[in-house]
Amino acid sequence: MTEPAQSATWSFPEGAVGHDESVKGYDVEGKDGHVGTVSWASYKPGESYLVLSYRDGHDETHHVVPAGAVASVDHEHRTCTLKVTAAEVKATPTHESPEAPVDSSYVDQFERGMIGGGFVWPYTDV
Repeated sequence: MTEPAQSATWSFPEGAVGHDESVKGYDVEGKDGHVGTVSWASYKPGESYLVLSYRDGHDETHHVVPAGAVASVDHEHRTCTLKVTAAEVKATPTHESPEAPVDSSYVDQFERGMIGGGFVWPYTDV
């Protein structure tokens, strides 16, 4: 992932997370309300993402969200706010578990859904 649009997609906003800070366990708010909780995060520049978890009936569901979807992080209140809606997050492919590594298929699916460096969610394979 070397192109600027891809790097921005997979990087936290400047100043959102310091080298000694984590967002694991933070509540996640979408543009339209609560989305879930961060159960895992990767902070590698250009390859950063969140795994969001929420209850779907009796099951816990996990979704991978690129760090570029983060609008802001409030460390005092332990909250991440996203640039997308809860429905858009829940339309992304599910992930088997929070600790499982994210493979290139997730990256490919998001990159195919990008236009002009921005997000196009939900992703659909047409």
